[in-house]
Amino acid sequence: MSKRIVVDTSTGCLDYYEHPHDIRTIRIKIDINGELCKDGEDIKAKEFYDFLIANPDYIPKTTQPSVGELMEFFDDLVIQGYDEIIVITLSAKLSGTYNGVFQCASMMEDRVKIIPFDSKTVCFSEGYFALTAAKMIEENKTTEQIIKQLEHMRDNNKIMFAVDSLDYLVKNGRLSGAAGFIGKYLKIKPILEVQEDGTIQAVEKIRTTKKALEGVCERLNEYTKGHKYFAYIALTGDSLEQYLRDSLKEICGIEEIMSAPCTPVVGCHIGPNGIGIGIFLLD
Repeated sequence: MSKRIVVDTSTGCLDYYEHPHDIRTIRIKIDINGELCKDGEDIKAKEFYDFLIANPDYIPKTTQPSVGELMEFFDDLVIQGYDEIIVITLSAKLSGTYNGVFQCASMMEDRVKIIPFDSKTVCFSEGYFALTAAKMIEENKTTEQIIKQLEHMRDNNKIMFAVDSLDYLVKNGRLSGAAGFIGKYLKIKPILEVQEDGTIQAVEKIRTTKKALEGVCERLNEYTKGHKYFAYIALTGDSLEQYLRDSLKEICGIEEIMSAPCTPVVGCHIGPNGIGIGIFLLD
C-alpha cells in the first residue's frame, strides 16, 4: 500500500508539541457540567486546570468517541485517499478508545486497512509513538518495520509521577480505592507508575510531593543506568516544575529537558498540579 497515515488520540499531547507534524487526532471528550468538550479543541490544558483549581470538589468525567463517530473520522481519511491508517491509542486499560478503533478496523476492512496500536501508556509518551511512526513513514519504512519499532518502544518506556490528590484517579476508576484511602487519610504522596500492562499503580509511598519527585529522579537513574534515553516532563500545572527541574539537575545531571502539558482528558484522572517524567530507552 502506497498511502499511509498515523492517527493519535488527543491524550498524546501533540496539540502542545511545538514542532510541525501531519498526525491527525481523534478527540476524546470531557463532560463538564453536562457539556461535552472535545479535548484540545473545545478546551485547552491551562483553561482546564484553572477550572479544576477554582472548583476543587468537582471531578469531571471523560467519554470516548462512539464507533459511529470514529467511522466518520476514518471515512474522511478514506475520501482523502488514504488506504492504510496506523492508529496509536492510549492504554486500553485506561480508555475504551482502542476497542472502538478495533471495531472500526473490522467493520471497514473492505475499504481501508486500520491498524490499532495500544501504546499501553498515555501523555506525550503516546504522542512519541505517533511521531516515531510518522517519521518512519516519511523514510519509506514498511508497516511491519514500523510496528516492530513501536513494540520495542512499548517494552522500553516508563512514566513515573506524583499527584497533589489521589481523589481524581480513584473516583475515575484508574487507581484502587484502597490506595486512595491511604493517600487521603494518611497524607501519603505515592510515586505512581504506568505499568507494562497499561495500568497505573502506586510503587512507593512517600510523605510529601517534593520527596516523591526526588524519588522519581532516583528511579529515573536506576531505570536508565547504562542506557541512552529520551525523557520529558509531563505536568498538569507548573507549580512544581522548577523544583523537579532542579532535582533532575542535582540528582540526574539533566540540564535541559522538554515539558509536555498533559491534556484535559489526562487531567480528569490526575487532577491539577500533577507532575512526573516520561522516559524511553533508546538502545
